[in-house]
Parts: sequence; C-alpha cells; structure tokens
Amino acid sequence: MAKNTFEDRLARLKEIVEGLERGDLPLEEGVSLYKEGLKLAKACGKQLESARHEVKVVSEGLLKEFDALEALGAGDADDD
Repeated sequence: MAKNTFEDRLARLKEIVEGLERGDLPLEEGVSLYKEGLKLAKACGKQLESARHEVKVVSEGLLKEFDALEALGAGDADDD
C-alpha cells in the first residue's frame, strides 16, 4: 500500500477481490489479502467521505456568495 491516491487504492482493492474470487489461494495468503482489502476499503471510504465534505463546503460557500450577489442586485446586471 505504498501509493496513497484513491485510484491506486481502488485498483489494488480490485486486484485483491479478483484474487480472492478465484479461490485458488492458500488460506494464509487469502486471509492476508482479505485484511489488506479491509484496510484499503476503509481508506477509500475515508477519502470519499472527505471529498464529499469538501464538495459540500465549497458548494455551500458558492451558494452563499451567489445569494449575496443576487441580494445586491448583481444578478440583474448585464454581462460586460
């Protein structure tokens, strides 16, 4: 798990799932991969939640700015 991007983690998680689904791994290796997969899934979940929060904060901020501009009448101004 050297790479920390969401995409890298997701790709590795996909590899793990494919390996486990084949069902031809020794028990110890399967358990090890399963544990790694759980850690990756948790990390991906945290990254997604963080991204959702960031988008929400930005969106709410933009809406407030837009509402403030409309309240000032800037929404009715012609484009220059």
